[in-house]
Amino acid sequence: MAKTQVNLRLDEDAAEMARQAADTRHMPVNEYVEGLIRADNEQLRESFLAGAQEVLDGYGDLIDEIEAA
Repeated sequence: MAKTQVNLRLDEDAAEMARQAADTRHMPVNEYVEGLIRADNEQLRESFLAGAQEVLDGYGDLIDEIEAA
């Protein structure tokens, strides 16, 4: 996948924490930040899908009736 450059402005404490976390994991800071973003989005996706499943479980019969009408 092609990479796109994005510039971030962080306060010095946050930037140092990012550098230290990346160093601990033996990876570049950009890879570390990318992983955080992907993990956050995956968590949101899982929450959305769980909510959608609850709607289908609770109202699936009603949805089917409406579609059939």
